[in-house]
Amino acid sequence: MLVEAGRNDVAGVDDLVGDQHYLSLNLDTAPLKLEVKEPHGFRPFVIPPRSLWISPSASPITLRLNSTLRYLRVSIDPLHLGRLISPSLDEVAPVRLRRTYAVQSPQIANLMLTLREEADSQNAGGLATVEAVTTALGHLLLRHAGIEQPGPVRSHGGLSALAKRRVLELIDAALDARLTVEMLSREVGLSPAHFARAFKESMGRAPHQYLLALRLARARRLLETTPLSLSDIAQRAGFADQAHFTRRFKRAFGTTPGALVRTLH
Repeated sequence: MLVEAGRNDVAGVDDLVGDQHYLSLNLDTAPLKLEVKEPHGFRPFVIPPRSLWISPSASPITLRLNSTLRYLRVSIDPLHLGRLISPSLDEVAPVRLRRTYAVQSPQIANLMLTLREEADSQNAGGLATVEAVTTALGHLLLRHAGIEQPGPVRSHGGLSALAKRRVLELIDAALDARLTVEMLSREVGLSPAHFARAFKESMGRAPHQYLLALRLARARRLLETTPLSLSDIAQRAGFADQAHFTRRFKRAFGTTPGALVRTLH
């Protein structure tokens, strides 16, 4: 999960696709006016102050806006959100949301502001607070923008609880290394093909997709919180080189790492 606050300097995006759910809160005193491309042309929307709009993952969007509004944005991985609000870790599915504009929910706004305060405090022990707030946020998002989920199906072909914990611990400890399916599968005594199927069954995405999402999240945190060079960040996040890092980052976030750094400084 990422929390960002600032002033918008983007006039529009074209066919932007993210792998996260994005919640954007209008912190200005004036309403935000934007135009979103739909099948029959651009459609106008107005986002009042202290209201938000929701951009779901894997849903392309083209929009135009003429505003330098102050915003607060929270991005959440759909599968992580599913883990937080699921009654059982054996029945986890990514949370699906629909694109929604002008959501007026004081509860969601206050929870987003709480996440910003927790991020600003840099409290090393704040993970429990963040998880609790994000869980509450997830339930509210389902109420305002949720898409009906299919009934949960208990997984019989995924990783065992012990194997899953071991693999996730290894990934977390060695995210900057050249992790491969072969290496991970050896850790839990499975063939690469069996491991890849079981991992996707348990985590909702293939191992390489899961690793890429974690690496991009780490890279973005480093860009926002450290003065490291782009090449150093690429290495610490586990990318092969800076060019590979830049391509993947732009595809996920719609901007290059260098451009993001310039907006921050």
